[in-house]
Amino acid sequence: MDFTLTDEQVAVRDLASQILSERSTPERVTEVEAGDEWFDRDLWAELARADLLGLCLPEADGGGGFGELELALVLEQVGRASAPVPLVPTVVYGARTIAAFGTAEQRAAWLPGVVAGDVVLTAALTERFDPFPPAVPATEAERRGDTWVLTGAKALVPTAHLAQRVLVPARTGDDTSTVFLVDPGAAGVALTRNTAVNGEPLSDLSLDGVVVPDADVIGAVDGGAEVVAWLDERAVAAWCAVQAGVCEAALRLTATYTSERRQFDTPIATFQAVAHRAADAYIDTEAVRLTAHQASWRLAAGEPAGEALAIAKFWAGEGAQRVVHAAQHLHGGIGVDVDYPVHRSFRWAKHVELTLGGATAHLRRLGALLAKP
Repeated sequence: MDFTLTDEQVAVRDLASQILSERSTPERVTEVEAGDEWFDRDLWAELARADLLGLCLPEADGGGGFGELELALVLEQVGRASAPVPLVPTVVYGARTIAAFGTAEQRAAWLPGVVAGDVVLTAALTERFDPFPPAVPATEAERRGDTWVLTGAKALVPTAHLAQRVLVPARTGDDTSTVFLVDPGAAGVALTRNTAVNGEPLSDLSLDGVVVPDADVIGAVDGGAEVVAWLDERAVAAWCAVQAGVCEAALRLTATYTSERRQFDTPIATFQAVAHRAADAYIDTEAVRLTAHQASWRLAAGEPAGEALAIAKFWAGEGAQRVVHAAQHLHGGIGVDVDYPVHRSFRWAKHVELTLGGATAHLRRLGALLAKP
């Protein structure tokens, strides 16, 4: 991969950086976090006006026609600003999956609304608090005439309290599944709210005889494994990109603080131990960013991305934790102040790590991939 960005990619990154740095200040994030929605609607509307919500949707659906790498550049800025906006669930989980597998009617019904900032989407991929989507869900869908009836439960669904539709994989055979577009306000749907370590609401989704018409099947019947695998790869790449931005924010805060904090009339940034710790954090941050870019680039190019995604997930977990721990330690006593922005970076990094799953599991997957003949 050539890591040099094109002029268009630089413009996309800079536009996202400008909007998010101006609109999602620490004070504004604190204000939004104090509310019930955990959703900066003003920022969401501004991202829509700048055409960043539809940036990576097909031009035929009103989008910009860009790919995974351009989306990763935007998501980095979301992570850097700790912005409370549902960009990953709406665009990656929902809109791009509908664009790839949905019917013309489904695309017309939902994608223009996403581009305009009027529609929020998400997907319910996990069950029983396992961060990885199951090969075959325990949630079941039974065919009744020209409708389906869904029964089961999904765990920790992001943005479900805001979403107009949730993509729900359900078992439709002994070892097959199908993905359905479910209205979270429909009869038989219940949401139980939890709170992630970064303050984001995550909902447990209960389905008790929820009726879904054939028109709301995403992809082919019994083709859910293909849809979920496609979605999961892009979701992983997206969260790794967010984590790169989180690490950069923590590193920049640390660089500023250590250059201004003085001991013995000397900036502590000049102390050898501090400089070495910061340098290690910089190397880890670049590793998180470059492995995330590599995974996104391979997906955009249509190349096999399993190994690149496993490597990116490892760095987004293990490397990012080293970065935010270093940031906390180098801030000394102020690092434990929950009102100081470096604490927010720490909580976001842990949230992304938990969303992706532990680093050990990713190393095992990578080992299995490398061991294949």
